[in-house]
Amino acid sequence: MIFILIVLTILAFYWYYKTWGKQDFLNNAKRGARGFARGFAKGVMEERIDELRRRMNYYVIALLAKIAKSDGRVSEEEADMISQILDANTKDEKERAFLKASFNEHKDNLSDTFYVAKDFLKEVPLPKNERLNVLRMLVFMALIDVDFSAKKQEILNEIARAFEISKDELDSFIQSLNNLKSPRKTLTLEEAYQILELDKNADLNLVKRQYRALAKKYHPDILNANNVSKEELEQGVKKFQKINEAYELIKKHLEN
Repeated sequence: MIFILIVLTILAFYWYYKTWGKQDFLNNAKRGARGFARGFAKGVMEERIDELRRRMNYYVIALLAKIAKSDGRVSEEEADMISQILDANTKDEKERAFLKASFNEHKDNLSDTFYVAKDFLKEVPLPKNERLNVLRMLVFMALIDVDFSAKKQEILNEIARAFEISKDELDSFIQSLNNLKSPRKTLTLEEAYQILELDKNADLNLVKRQYRALAKKYHPDILNANNVSKEELEQGVKKFQKINEAYELIKKHLEN
């Protein structure tokens, strides 16, 4: 049967060749080959981009885990930030579960931070401007908590060294983000509800949903991915911090 099909295919090509002419046949063959080549190249490129994205997600989550656990615990704000990053950057639940498991694996081992960051650049060879963007996001994670511990500074130093970014540049990031923090003042419950754009009668489930929606909208990682201006990023960081503060106040109020 297979032999018959091969013979019929050869005869069909011969008939086309004799009927429509050699040049027409070759032109069609070239067009078909070019179309296939373009489709194949596009498929290969998309596959490579997807693989690089997966690798980048893995290493970013691994480094975030080390920063979050560097002071001995993962705060609720840090856990929420990680959850938002997973929601925004994973394709499906399988990838999300894998990255969550990776976070849990890396958070309890801080001694290999430099080597994980080095492996990151081997697997995903980023130019310096992209390394700076990743470092900014890691610095923001380190500054989410009120206390910026010496251990977090040490972890960031190791990552910057692996990324071949000077300590002066790192300290500049830390200072600039610290300057964005609004002066600590007592936020009233009424102001907190206004920040979360909620009615005072909202229950805890609604508060949590609204918090996640707003936090995702103003998340620095999302803003960075959307290539917003420096001014827009700074405004987003301020808004994100206010959203976190308002959420904590309302949550405590409703849980008491």
